Amino acid sequence: MRALLAVACVCGLLLSAQLNMSRADVAPKARATGMELLVFEHPDCIYCAVFRRDVAPSYQSSATAAEAPLRFVDIAKSDIAALRLKEGIDTVPTAVLMKNGEEIGRICGYWGREGFFKMLAHIRSAAE
Repeated sequence: MRALLAVACVCGLLLSAQLNMSRADVAPKARATGMELLVFEHPDCIYCAVFRRDVAPSYQSSATAAEAPLRFVDIAKSDIAALRLKEGIDTVPTAVLMKNGEEIGRICGYWGREGFFKMLAHIRSAAE
């Protein structure tokens, strides 16, 4: 079990390096919409690693990613209080869709790829 967790953590770190973007790399359309998808995670969270493996690559290649780039936030190393969230983070992974620095919706927990995209579509349509 520890070996599996170690492999998941290493895979998560490798994927993290590939997926995290600096603000300068954000597409012009994303800057224009002011949207960003923050995914709050913890290094010991197995579901966070599964999210990175199963959901993040599909999201990165989606049209939504061009409008709302994905950024992972490690809750163990970040000042979450500095973000304008409607409430605290008590479950990881939690995906929070932000627009102009304000939370417009969130998905708490891991629901699988299809479930994630259905919930995200609902959040986006409610925000329009």
